[in-house]
Amino acid sequence: MIIKSFSHLFRPLVGMLLLLTPSLFTGCIKKALPNIEADILSVVSKEGDFFAEPVITNNEVKLFANDEKVDVKAYAFTFGLSRGATSVPASGSVQNFTEPVIYTVTSENGEFSKKYTVTMTDERVTFMPLEYNFEHYTIHDKNKYTEFFGLRDERRQDTWDSGNAGFVFSISPIAKKQPGLYPMQFSTTAHSGETAVKLETKSTGTFGAGAKKPIAAGNIFIGEFDSGNVMGDPLNSTHFGRPIEGAPVSFSGFYHYTPGKQVIDHNSAPMPNVKDTCSLVAVLYDADELKSRTRVDYLDGTNLQTEKSIVATAILYDGIATDSKDFKSFDIPFKYLKVPQVEGFAGGKYKLAIVLSSSKNGDIFQGAVGSVLLVDDIKITIK
Repeated sequence: MIIKSFSHLFRPLVGMLLLLTPSLFTGCIKKALPNIEADILSVVSKEGDFFAEPVITNNEVKLFANDEKVDVKAYAFTFGLSRGATSVPASGSVQNFTEPVIYTVTSENGEFSKKYTVTMTDERVTFMPLEYNFEHYTIHDKNKYTEFFGLRDERRQDTWDSGNAGFVFSISPIAKKQPGLYPMQFSTTAHSGETAVKLETKSTGTFGAGAKKPIAAGNIFIGEFDSGNVMGDPLNSTHFGRPIEGAPVSFSGFYHYTPGKQVIDHNSAPMPNVKDTCSLVAVLYDADELKSRTRVDYLDGTNLQTEKSIVATAILYDGIATDSKDFKSFDIPFKYLKVPQVEGFAGGKYKLAIVLSSSKNGDIFQGAVGSVLLVDDIKITIK
């Protein structure tokens, strides 16, 4: 069994690839250049080894081992890597996972490397935190984009991800990469503490406009981005959702929104009298029911608000600029479409997806370059 590790942001990549593809079939066929990626892309396991699907993030792999079938002290962790990449320890080598094991992955060209912390636990469910203050972040070593994380028991917890890894392809190869170039950034303008999330709708440049995908809305979401799948199927590269320990009652926090000056459509044509709108979306869904039909237990960019496994939603759309520098509070009650099984929460049956975006209609490439959404101090209240 192979288990692989987000929404409107990645569609521009498809258009770019279509524009570039003809050159691949003309002239002499050249040998591909050595790959520069150094990622763990998938986990290979026997049926029944794990209680839940492994979680792969930018620098961590978490394994939920069935200790009746897996010897934690001597487990042969097997995984798939970026093309041509190697790892130390090697995939398939036996390791003692009573403590975290550090794997160093090196790219095919030998110039880039990344360290992954691989942990193994017999936990059947790891519940998502219910409060987020966005005080902890790092800057990606190579591409210089922002990555937010939390701390639990002094250990890094990668609950949030974004489209930043996909937007790399929209940046000119000669441009010096820096956090401010990306749709998701950190901001020192915050409701409390030192930092908040900054989401900014960006232009995708010449290639994006030519492919009728001229903008990329800033977004951040609970879940993971499957970087190994972004070229082939960008909307399905976004994996939304984490187990939640109880039925959510409300979705609250603080935000500041400044719409961009000119909304454009997918043809880059101005849309007179149309204002951009931000979106803050929380969706509770039945992960077990979803997996029974689709073999995956996460929502993605194609079905975030349409999947029939959805149990409840809490959604805020706002196109009005915040009048002052102060953040606006929001407190949105969940609207239930179905009655959940209370006992199902303890076993991880239900997951919550949260997706925040600087342009509501970014999935159809409609939005205003320069729209900025700041978000801070998010809280989920449960029964």
